[in-house]
Amino acid sequence: MSLRLAVFDVDGTLIDSRSSIFRAAVEAAHAINIDPPTYDDVRAIVGVSLFDALAMMRPDLDSETIALYTHEFQQAFLRFHADPDFSEDLYLGAEDTMRALKAEGWLIGMATGNSRRGVTRTVAKHGWGDLFDVTFCADDGPSKPHPHMLQRNLDALGVATHEAVMIGDASHDMKMACSAYVRAVGVSWGFHTVEELQLAGAHDIVHDFTELKALLDNFNPEVLPEAKRASY
Repeated sequence: MSLRLAVFDVDGTLIDSRSSIFRAAVEAAHAINIDPPTYDDVRAIVGVSLFDALAMMRPDLDSETIALYTHEFQQAFLRFHADPDFSEDLYLGAEDTMRALKAEGWLIGMATGNSRRGVTRTVAKHGWGDLFDVTFCADDGPSKPHPHMLQRNLDALGVATHEAVMIGDASHDMKMACSAYVRAVGVSWGFHTVEELQLAGAHDIVHDFTELKALLDNFNPEVLPEAKRASY
C-alpha cells in the first residue's frame, strides 16, 4: 500500500506572519543603520534561510554586515515573542485540515526556512507535537530552493517522491519540490503571487484550505507528477 506524505511550509502557508517578518526586517535595518526594505523586498525572500535571504535581498552588503542584520532580525523576533500581546494567526482551516489528514493516515512533514529554535517554539505554541511526523528547517542543511530539506522528509519516513506533496506559498517551495520530483502545490494566500508560483513550476494552486483538502483527497500516489525540474 502506498504512503501519502504532505510536507508543509510554515510562514505564509500555515501561519500569517507577513506583518511580523516585514516589521522585523525594518527594525533590524534601523538597528544597523541601513535603508529599510520595502514589503516587496521582504516578501521575495521569505522561505529562504535567514542569512541567505538577507544576502539575496541586499547583495550590496558584505558578509559581516549581513551577519549583523541577521542577528538584529533574530533579536527583533525574540522581542516580539516576549510580548504577551504578540500573536500570529493561523490561516483559517490550517489546523483542521492537518488534523483531518493525520486522521486519514497521511504522514505530515515540515520544510521551513525557520531556525530549529523557531520550529520548536512554533510546534510548542500550537500544540503540534503529535501532528508532525518530522520537521526539517534551515539549520538542517542547504536552504530552499535546494531540495535537501524536502529530501530529508522523504528519507526520514521512507516515502517515495511520487507519494509526497509539497505545500507552500513561495516560489522557493515550488522550485524545491520540482527539484526533488515531488508534486508542488502552491497556496495563493501567502507571500508570493499566483503568477510567481506558476512560473516556479507549481503543479496545482489552491485558494483556501477547503480547496487544498479536496485536492489532497483526490491525490493518487501511483500517478507521477509532471516533470518540472527546476534549478536552484
